[in-house]
Amino acid sequence: MFKPKVRSQEGPPFYLAFIWLVYMIYPVASLVGRPVNEMIPGFLLVVFFSVIYIFSFFNAKRRILSILLQILIVGFFVFRYDENFLYMAFYPSPLIGMLKSRKQIVGSIIALLTLFAFTSWKYEMFTNTIELIQLIPAMLVMLGMPFIIRAGQRSNELKRKLNLANEEIAHLSKNEERQRISRDLHDTLGHTLSLITLKSELAEKLMIKNPERAAQEVKDIQTTSRAALKQLRELVSGMNAVTVRDEITHAKQILAAAGIVLEVKGDMDNGVMTPLVDNIMGMCLREAVTNVVKHSKASGCAIEWKGEAGSYILKVMDKGSGVDVDSCNGDVSKNGLNGMRERLKLVDGELQFESVIDQGTTVTFKVPNVNRAIEAGR
Repeated sequence: MFKPKVRSQEGPPFYLAFIWLVYMIYPVASLVGRPVNEMIPGFLLVVFFSVIYIFSFFNAKRRILSILLQILIVGFFVFRYDENFLYMAFYPSPLIGMLKSRKQIVGSIIALLTLFAFTSWKYEMFTNTIELIQLIPAMLVMLGMPFIIRAGQRSNELKRKLNLANEEIAHLSKNEERQRISRDLHDTLGHTLSLITLKSELAEKLMIKNPERAAQEVKDIQTTSRAALKQLRELVSGMNAVTVRDEITHAKQILAAAGIVLEVKGDMDNGVMTPLVDNIMGMCLREAVTNVVKHSKASGCAIEWKGEAGSYILKVMDKGSGVDVDSCNGDVSKNGLNGMRERLKLVDGELQFESVIDQGTTVTFKVPNVNRAIEAGR
């Protein structure tokens, strides 16, 4: 089935090509009244000129050829009839700016300049000041139009690239937001659900031996589930603000429920973190404590806080079974190390993971103290 060739979206709108053909009435009017042997060839050349002018909008590969043919026809009219036919060069002039190759543009401009020089020589314009003054502005406009069209094309191309870049940024932002939500769901709900699981298991064991204690554990489960719903709402609305202090309190609860003794070292008042650093360190602490409960089989755990000059250091040390460091670093789903590292990168922080089988694991979070670093540099 025949399919019409679609014009590429470049240069002026295609309908302008037909609109400008209205001005062909002037060369046609100049031909009317001349001898038949001059008028008929002139009319045929005007028709041919119009056809190749329209053709140049459709066929980018042969556009240079159509431009040169138009300039050649204008030169013929100037040579055969009079200098006023030079104004027909307004048709190929903007087409030059639509050429892709720089060599083709330079060659077309040279052809246009040759036409101007020929016309000036043919009618001795350098000795006729009036005609020279009339034609020079037109010549300058014809020479300037390719550069104007070229600048417009570059502007449109930059806009197109900018739109593509904005779309890509929006796409990456959506992916990053999905990853953030995934991490927050894992860190927030994973921690809370682990606590609910531990308390429900403990309540099951105490139902016969100590019903009152079991009832208290069930109440704690209800309280924790309500807190989980609240955390989920805050997470969805982007209002979830975790702090290290809060997470140490939560760590005491979840570790106590798991039968793990917690020891807290260091002074939290030693150094004031920004809300962003506090939030990231708190989420990392939550993930580390959850890992202790799930994987360490530890009898004890220590959280150590240091606010040194130039950095904040938070350590989570358990006295558990330990793991193989190489396999643990390669298994993101097992310990969440990659997620914690990604969080710390947002504040130029770093994570150190040390573990020895049957001796325990130490996770160290280190974040630069930007405020102190700035004050030290003054």
